[in-house]
Amino acid sequence: MPGRNQENNFYDSMAAWCVVVTCRLITVLVMLLFTTAASAHEVRPALLQLNELDGSRFQAEFKQPQVQGRFLNLKVVSNCEAGEITAVIGRSALQESFELNCVKEPLRFIEIEGLDRTLADTMVSIETLNGKSSNYLISPSKPTLTLEGGKAPSVPVYLMLGIEHLLSGIDHVLFVLVLLYLVSGWANLVKVVTSFTLAHSITLGLAAFNIVSVSQAPVEALIALSILILAAESLRKERGLVSANPWLVAFIFGLLHGLGFAGALAEIGLPPSSTVLALFLFNVGIEVGQLIIVAIALLVAYLLQRVRFPVRAAVLPLYIVGSVASYWFIDRAFQIMS
Repeated sequence: MPGRNQENNFYDSMAAWCVVVTCRLITVLVMLLFTTAASAHEVRPALLQLNELDGSRFQAEFKQPQVQGRFLNLKVVSNCEAGEITAVIGRSALQESFELNCVKEPLRFIEIEGLDRTLADTMVSIETLNGKSSNYLISPSKPTLTLEGGKAPSVPVYLMLGIEHLLSGIDHVLFVLVLLYLVSGWANLVKVVTSFTLAHSITLGLAAFNIVSVSQAPVEALIALSILILAAESLRKERGLVSANPWLVAFIFGLLHGLGFAGALAEIGLPPSSTVLALFLFNVGIEVGQLIIVAIALLVAYLLQRVRFPVRAAVLPLYIVGSVASYWFIDRAFQIMS
């Protein structure tokens, strides 16, 4: 029967994908786990906020994240004269305040010195006296932003930040991949992706507008627990409530992951003049990143649909995922109590 053969090919392809793609991701994950003190989150960007005081002065606020217990040692350089720096050391970021004096010439360029030695981007937000806000993204490969000509960035910054946040957040990626273990058939795949999207969009929006406020430490611990639960459920021989209703699980845990996305967005901030648009673009970026993960998984599955793997090899990645997620959960739980 052609229909049943196609369905079997889909199941075989999903099993092949699980072995190859997940094993490679877990290998990278384990390496990162022991080199970054079990931090499963992306390297969050630095943030430079410039508010125009008058025609020749800007108030600058520069926040750089803490990575592996150390700050990135970044420095803002421009063609304008920088005033005295006031620094405040927070739990997860170093915030510096100073004034840029551009009396001699207009602000023409901004360079983040030391950015090329890191993996972090720098978000630059410039607010003028008339309320206009411009946002830019400076990357380690090109740490200098040229402002001459007043051209706006060609790609919406918050869209790119959303994509980078999803793809570089290893725990979010693992959740999506393990969730696909429970999915069979295209209809269920669409339901799962839609449910996860709807759920995290709800909590991301509520948190962004301060309607819901939750401490990030418990959220991060629960995200690790969600991965552990999915891995354990995928190893069960009998179908349970989770595997029988993957779309419901995706929705419930999606609410949780939305709060995690909101934590990263809160550190970056939203431009006052275009809050809704920036939030929309960030959320779309997350969806694009999620679809990239799913598309790559299905492509690899299609290419390997004729490959047969031993049953033990197919479930090995789930044991590794469960072990790593357990480690994350315990580590993050201890951080809450400490």
